[in-house]
Order: sequence, then structure tokens, then C-alpha cells
Amino acid sequence: MTTADLLIGVDGGGSKTQAVAADLEGRVLARGLGGASNHKRVGLEKACEAIASAVDGALGPVLSGKTPVRPLWRSGRVAAACFGLSGVDSPEDQAAYTSWARTQGFAPVFSVVNDTELILAAGTPEGWGVAVISGTGSNCIARSPKGQTLHVGGWGPAMGDEGSGYRIGSEALRAAAQAADGRGSAKGILDMVLEHWKVRDPSALVTYVYRPEVTHADIAGLVDPLMDLAAAGDADATRIVEEAARDLAHQVNTAIRRLGLKSPPLALTGGVLRRVAFKQALLGFITEDLGPVAMVAQPYLGAVTIARRLLKPAAAR
Repeated sequence: MTTADLLIGVDGGGSKTQAVAADLEGRVLARGLGGASNHKRVGLEKACEAIASAVDGALGPVLSGKTPVRPLWRSGRVAAACFGLSGVDSPEDQAAYTSWARTQGFAPVFSVVNDTELILAAGTPEGWGVAVISGTGSNCIARSPKGQTLHVGGWGPAMGDEGSGYRIGSEALRAAAQAADGRGSAKGILDMVLEHWKVRDPSALVTYVYRPEVTHADIAGLVDPLMDLAAAGDADATRIVEEAARDLAHQVNTAIRRLGLKSPPLALTGGVLRRVAFKQALLGFITEDLGPVAMVAQPYLGAVTIARRLLKPAAAR
């Protein structure tokens, strides 16, 4: 009889998907990578393909050659799984992925959650507090010690994503366009954008930016050079960065006030927040009292933590 002795943890975002295979104690054995898995940006079919590719990549080093079953997750070795995915913002989103995962037979028990849940699980001592993601998109979740949960932000690029890489990149492009036609003075940003994308002159930007293959992640790719420009003292770049940090801090302040949290722990993750200057700016704009602040470098560990909890008796969860 095959022993179910593995856990699967998935962290799916707007730029990439990471999956890990772990033992029942939560020790990571192997990792796999896939493309973007936010279905609101790439569609459900492509999102599911990215998740499957990442999971297969994680299980490959562990099970390759040890089972004739394909796909590998149907080997009977996976005891539980957690899929933490950006874009899972409603019961309908969760139901779509749950139906697909059940059909695929990933594990006897599994959970589909918003990716902010992974940050809470991995970055707060007792699973309550506030978690913030700022990568290609942005989101904030807060949970009280009694389990009351609140989402602030996370409305996607058309309605929100304040403080995200995509929003910062979009603001940089707007400043560059205004400088190009004389409505603005952000020549430093215009020169940065042209250099970053190796575009010869401003008139070619429209053709470049509106190509079908340009993604939200490509726009978010302007964050690093923009922040470098801000660090060098460019006033226009500094304004965009500070506005993004202020917007993200507003989400945190709102979550803390609405749940009445007392000095909650704060967990942070995402490519934008890995920039020390941006993290410091965010913390400077948070006016509510905070507990310990932690950077979560490996959100997939939160998925492993949640998967482990699924194997515990209900009373112990």
C-alpha cells in the first residue's frame, strides 16, 4: 500500500508560481516553478497550467523514477496540499480552483486560499495580525486573535492594486508620457523608461507598451530603475515611490482600525517590499501601533504550514 508522506505548497502570483514538495514535518524537499497563475490576468486555463507545471516540477526530483503514475501527484504519496493564489478574492474564485484541483486529484485534502493567507501563516507568530503583499499586484489581509478576517485592497489593476509594482510602473509611464509631450517635467523618468526598454525615442513608446505580449509584470519591471532614480535624488521618482508607500500604509492602517487590533504583528512580502527604502517608507506612513515586523522571503512555507494543519484533527487546528 502506498504511504501518503508528502505535502504540496503552492504560492501563485501575477508573475510566477512556486511550488514545493515537503515531508510531513514541513521540511522542503524540492521546488518547482511555473508561469503566472492569477486567473484575472492570464485566464483560468493558463493559471491552472502554471500551477500544474510548478507542482510537477516540485514532485519530479522526489518521485521521478519511483512511480509509473502520471501526473506525479496521483501517485498516492501526497497527503495534503495548499494552493495560495493571487486573484482568489471571492467564493466563486475559490470554487473554480477547488473544482479543478479536485478533478486533478492533487491530494485527499487540500485548501485553496488567497496568497495573503500564506504570509499570515509564515510571518506571524500565532497566525493573526496583518499581512501585506506588494509585488506585481498588492493586497492586505488582517486577522484578529479570535479569527475575524478582513481584506483591504486586492481589487486588481483596474480597480486598485495601490502600492503595487504595476501601479508604480504605470505612474512612471504616465509621468514619462507627460514629460514627452510637454505637460510634465519628469525628464529623468522619461529617460529612464527609454533606457530600460531600449526604446530610441518617446514616439516609439506607444507601439512598445501596447504590444499584446507586454504584461503587467513587464510594467512592474520599471520599479527597480524608478527606485534607483529616486535614491539618486530625482524628485518626480521620489514622489511616485512615496505615494505608493502611503497608499499601501493606508491599507494597513484601515485594517488595524476596522478590526480593533492592538499592536498586531505585521508580515510583508513581494518584490517591491524587498527594496529596503520602500519598506522603510511604508513603515513610516503607518500611524497605528505595530507589533513585530517580519519579511517573509519564502511565502510557500506558509502554504506548507496550512497543508500540515489540514492533517490535524479539527479540534487541534
